[in-house]
Amino acid sequence: MGADQDVEEKGMRLKGKVAIVTGGGSGIGGAIAIALAAEGATVAIAEISTAAGEETLATIKSSGGAGWCKVFDASREAPVKDFVSEVFAHHGQIDILVNTVGGIVKRGTILECDEAAWDETFNRNVKSTYHVCRAVLPHMLARKYGSIVTMGSAAGLASRRRLSAYTAAKGAIISLTRQMAVDFGLDGVRINCIAPGPVLTKRSREKYDRDPALHKRRANEQLLGRTGEPQDVAGLVVFLASDESSWITGHIFPVDGGSTAGQGADR
Repeated sequence: MGADQDVEEKGMRLKGKVAIVTGGGSGIGGAIAIALAAEGATVAIAEISTAAGEETLATIKSSGGAGWCKVFDASREAPVKDFVSEVFAHHGQIDILVNTVGGIVKRGTILECDEAAWDETFNRNVKSTYHVCRAVLPHMLARKYGSIVTMGSAAGLASRRRLSAYTAAKGAIISLTRQMAVDFGLDGVRINCIAPGPVLTKRSREKYDRDPALHKRRANEQLLGRTGEPQDVAGLVVFLASDESSWITGHIFPVDGGSTAGQGADR
């Protein structure tokens, strides 16, 4: 085997794998979809935005990767089940599931968060994870093989002021991840959770561009002195999806510049 071929094979840790990424059209989800495809996985993207899904697919295909996208609301059971059935019908296997659908619906204390905002927060974050895991798990259990990565938040580990619904929802995802790991570990399915800190997605960049002082405060809260990039999260997802992490399950991995370990000094 030549040196060039050896390097190429080592760089394709997910060759022959089939991955589903919910919310895989933009932000952290988009970076994850692109990273999985770069490592050889065929990526099926679930996305609520047609434009976002097409943009990520174009990036994947321009680099020689393989993927496709279906547009629907991942917090609803019926389209989730149809999508997962379609992925399995096309590829005959589902090896990797990454749930990134979520987000803050309304900021506020529990007194400021009405029932509608509370329910929408849990639908967007927890129910989307619940539906997709329920649809994918039978396929993984049948083969006794699979890796699921859920998306928590550093806020689910170290609460921030006036984020009552969001921190509660992310805490639920963290607990659900551990429970699924306990329930399905002996069946060959690994489930882990990533808890990102502040990450520079397109949306957060726009917010920080309007308020540079806020961006500076967020960066200074991180022990490494900067906010994160989507690629910082995507790299860990690739590891957790690969067989390199075959003895890791049931864990919560903060990717937060160290903020859950302690607050950084002002710089």
